[in-house]
Amino acid sequence: MPSPMPRVAYFIPPESPMATISRDFIPAGWSVTMMDASKASEQEQIDLVKDADALLVFGAKPSEAVLRAATNVRLYQLGSAGYDGVDMALTGELGIPVATASGTNAQGVAEQFIALTLALYRHLTWVDASVRAGEWVPERARGMQSFEILGKTVGIVGAGYIGSTVMKLLQGFDCTLLYHDVIAKPELEEKYGARRASLDEILSEADIVTIHVPLLDSTRHFIGRRELALMKPSAILINTSRGPTVDQAALLEALKGRKIWGAGLDVFEEEPASADNPLFALDNIVVSGHVAGPTRESFPRRAEFAFANIRRALDGEEAINIVTAT
Repeated sequence: MPSPMPRVAYFIPPESPMATISRDFIPAGWSVTMMDASKASEQEQIDLVKDADALLVFGAKPSEAVLRAATNVRLYQLGSAGYDGVDMALTGELGIPVATASGTNAQGVAEQFIALTLALYRHLTWVDASVRAGEWVPERARGMQSFEILGKTVGIVGAGYIGSTVMKLLQGFDCTLLYHDVIAKPELEEKYGARRASLDEILSEADIVTIHVPLLDSTRHFIGRRELALMKPSAILINTSRGPTVDQAALLEALKGRKIWGAGLDVFEEEPASADNPLFALDNIVVSGHVAGPTRESFPRRAEFAFANIRRALDGEEAINIVTAT
């Protein structure tokens, strides 16, 4: 049975937009204490979690000592979709189930895929800089090197919440959709006309390859030299998942050698990315700083889902989006 007044330790900067919006979704009668883990001492964090029934974490990584002190916690709920920052071996040892907020950020990430693709195809960053400098339109953007998404073959690597949302957004572009996933998705095949294919098939056939997989041991550097060599010289690679899914050294080599046409990256092997990252010197890449997921519209979805999922766990029901070590 849940405690009379569920206690939730919420690791988040209390004045952040997500925290402000979260307050509107706290169930009546619950005790939710917010703490900025970047400013609080480890002991303060330990004191917070030792009587907590659940942890809610957004943008923080509780230490081993903090997790070991959370002896009453029945769910470690993330406010994000990714869980590579969680020590899954430790939470497994402690018997603390971990749940993500997968799906709540899908629209934003899928739209960022569209944004990065168009920025590459239409040279938006270079055109912006040129016009601002009074030089009007650079030669590269006068038409012969500008492209449309319409009719392209798009390879979607990972057909979960985000990958399926990408399929939905591409319906107006009359694209050929290929997807690679460990699980067949016949419902997506029927709804969007997508075809399941091997990773090698996608890399060889697609004009646009977009990555939407979690960072696991099996997906770390799963796009490397061999995989990039399979891509067409006219193809582009978009990564809004996690930086280490792509071997950055191999990608740099492929882009410098014009082995692929370009890349759009929201994520990097090391974050924050250093200003001297060699990728930034290239003229066939557009970048953003891991901003695909957070949107004004996603914050309420994240908060509502997180508290509802915690309620499920405390009521003895099965929480949604439980993840395990792989």
